[in-house]
Amino acid sequence: MTVVLARVDQRLIHGIIVNQWGQALDVKRYMVIDDAISQNESIKAGMRMSKPAGTGMSIIDTEKAITNFKAGKYDAQRVFILVKEPKTLLKLINAGVGIPKVDLGIIFNEDGREPITKFVALNDEERADIGMIQQKDVPVVIQYIPGDPEQPFKAR
Repeated sequence: MTVVLARVDQRLIHGIIVNQWGQALDVKRYMVIDDAISQNESIKAGMRMSKPAGTGMSIIDTEKAITNFKAGKYDAQRVFILVKEPKTLLKLINAGVGIPKVDLGIIFNEDGREPITKFVALNDEERADIGMIQQKDVPVVIQYIPGDPEQPFKAR
């Protein structure tokens, strides 16, 4: 299997991701997919410093991710996808990238979002994108850390 989990987390790479999720999922590659951050070399350099030894890290835009997945570049790896917005995952799924499950991690309560849980807030567009992901038979859950129980997400 290539992608082991895709997570929407506005912080992208941080301690919980590398110390808890990475170990629980036996991650071999962290893949940050973000069109803006992929162009910012200083942010990318900081993210790369958090990469655990023995793992890879890609910080790329959506189109490059789609191209690389279609070319089989990650077929022999266990990839953990990290994005800021559900619409990025929807683009990947629509392009044929196999995503077994989506975890809603941290989505800040700002910019008109409505709180869903302590750590997740969504606006109407994000709810619609998640609903479309679920229509593609991809389960969407809310789980802050691996030890927490998964809460299935129900799009309105």
